[in-house]
Amino acid sequence: MMRYGVLSLLLMLFIGKVSAQEKDTIYPQAPDNEVILKEILDINSPFYYPVLMTRYRAGDTTLTLNDYRHLYYGYAWQPEYKPFENSSADFKLLSEFDHSLDSLTRQDCEQIIKFANEVMKTEPFHPSTVNFLAFAYGALGDTINERINYHRVKMLLATIRSSGTGVQEKSPWHILYYSDARDVLASMNVLYGKNTVVSRTTEYYPLYQRIGNVRGYFFNFERIYWNRPDKLPEKKSRGWEFNGIPLRKRK
Repeated sequence: MMRYGVLSLLLMLFIGKVSAQEKDTIYPQAPDNEVILKEILDINSPFYYPVLMTRYRAGDTTLTLNDYRHLYYGYAWQPEYKPFENSSADFKLLSEFDHSLDSLTRQDCEQIIKFANEVMKTEPFHPSTVNFLAFAYGALGDTINERINYHRVKMLLATIRSSGTGVQEKSPWHILYYSDARDVLASMNVLYGKNTVVSRTTEYYPLYQRIGNVRGYFFNFERIYWNRPDKLPEKKSRGWEFNGIPLRKRK
């Protein structure tokens, strides 16, 4: 499996600020599920989902933060959204980074692009997957696709961080996959301990070293369980794991 150090390095290479055109938007605020669902289903809405997704897949860099909020959180209602299923291409993609970045060949980069694009068919909004594309295209000298995916990963991370302050349980960052939380933290270049479930919808990542008054970050994972309510973890459960990832620190 890929080391988190590599992911952190790659993400730090491509993270930037949200574009100036979004500076007047009032955030952070939790996604309004009713409003988002209504707008992505309305064929006359600028956020009609098939149109937004077509623009996203075409590499449209004029998509705004509000567009991305509808894309990312609107994906929770799409039939392709299956957070408990792992793509075989995803594992192949990670395996390409088992060795040093310095030793990657042109063929390695082409394989990364192949597997990443395969993952993107059903999991189009993983920051790490998009980041792999930006890195691999850049390594091959394809500056157009590098910039497209740089914009994507920047906006995806900004979207998640626009959904709350992250520093309070009542204002968490909303995610579609558990790995998205780790991608956000990797992009911030912070060291954190084991994530723990603090409620039926929220988990907490404690920092090894606090940043000012911030001791850790909260993430809302409720969308992951929308289609599997019977699997919601109980509040303050102990020893519960998902794919080997502890959701409550054992004492």
